[in-house]
Amino acid sequence: MRLLLAIFLTAVVFMSLLTLQNVTTAQPSQSSYTVSLDWFTLQVTYPSEVMPGDAFNVSVQGTPANVGVYLQNLTVTVYYGDTSGLHLLTSQPLVVNSAENYMYYGAPSTGSFSKIFEVQVPEDAPRTSLIALFSETTIYNNYYANSYNGPYPFSYWYYGNPLFYSFYPASTTSLDQGISPLSYIKATTPEYVALQSEYQMLQQQLNQTQTQNKQLQTTITQQSAMISQLNQQLASANATLQTYEAVAGIFVIIAVAFGALSVFLMRSKSKPKDAKEPEGSKETVAS
Repeated sequence: MRLLLAIFLTAVVFMSLLTLQNVTTAQPSQSSYTVSLDWFTLQVTYPSEVMPGDAFNVSVQGTPANVGVYLQNLTVTVYYGDTSGLHLLTSQPLVVNSAENYMYYGAPSTGSFSKIFEVQVPEDAPRTSLIALFSETTIYNNYYANSYNGPYPFSYWYYGNPLFYSFYPASTTSLDQGISPLSYIKATTPEYVALQSEYQMLQQQLNQTQTQNKQLQTTITQQSAMISQLNQQLASANATLQTYEAVAGIFVIIAVAFGALSVFLMRSKSKPKDAKEPEGSKETVAS
């Protein structure tokens, strides 16, 4: 009964721990979030839940909003928050391009890109959510025109007078930031710690009960073997006793037979003497 009770209580506590901690052997589910910056759209993919001490990867898929955009720099900074404020975990450059590589003509677009960065969760992290701050620095073309009179190809007529324009390339640097949620840290709670302590205590009691049960099983096995041996000895003794009783019965029969034979022989020997005694008596009378 104690063994069954311990097993039942252990199962109840274990199921409670699974409910709180959501332990699973399958791969963790993934979540996705879209960050819209001025010139790039970022598709951020990350695990939905992590534990303190875990290291996990975050995938970033970037798509430009304009074919003429040159991404000079893209940086990610990861924080987690608690009652005391925000705490910095990591800050990493995802894209780094020199401004000298920017071209005014041709195809200066950076284009789509895919990046992966790692986040290490502290061992003492509280139960909270991670957030990521993305910062972009972009360069894009910006032309301006200057009007003048002269035989240049850029011209049009305005009230019958030809006007000529020349276009000068220029570049503009743009800065923007966007926030994305990241994984939820499933740190332990006081309720979980209490249940875990109770689970460990019940597990210890269960181990002790199982040890006692094994000892009792061993004792029962030994006693059963002893009882079986005693039963065998008793059966052998009963068989020997029956043999002795049979032999004793035979000896009794033999003794009775010998006794009867002796009596018969004694009587047989005493009969002739008894028959001659009358003749002697007659001879005595005649004398």
